[in-house]
Amino acid sequence: MTTDKTHNGSCFCGAITYRLKRDPMFVHACHCRDCQKQTGGPFAINALIERAEVEILSGTPIRIEMDTDSGRPHDIYRCPACHTALWSDYGRREKLVFIRVASLDEPERCAPDVHIFTHTRLPFADIPPGSRAFNIFYDMCDEWPADSLERFAALDIRMLGIAARG
Repeated sequence: MTTDKTHNGSCFCGAITYRLKRDPMFVHACHCRDCQKQTGGPFAINALIERAEVEILSGTPIRIEMDTDSGRPHDIYRCPACHTALWSDYGRREKLVFIRVASLDEPERCAPDVHIFTHTRLPFADIPPGSRAFNIFYDMCDEWPADSLERFAALDIRMLGIAARG
């Protein structure tokens, strides 16, 4: 990461531009079948950040409600013109969003911290040596940095039935 903690992003056509006002809390490369189908790729890279830390600079994304294998609500926010997926809200109702890292202007600044749901990883999608990888999910308290756990705890939500221990 650079010393600049902001990150700018946009949709493919440029109608929607946004800024992350700080670094994300944590970044997932998710290999689940939902992410594969929704992106048309072998995995999605999602940067978890407080919704209040995402500033929309231009345009207004539309919310598309999706079903998930888990049954949990999943809303994807897309550009109404080009339909690029910009972020998701997995039932957290605007507290925590999952930014699609590839929509950032400099996605290389947000490399995955972990690879999750690797039990459905496509065989040609190699995980870089030394990367943290989990068949399904992980214990947040074991993986997240302390400052990210504090930020998450301040949101007063639970993720996949796991709350950050304080």
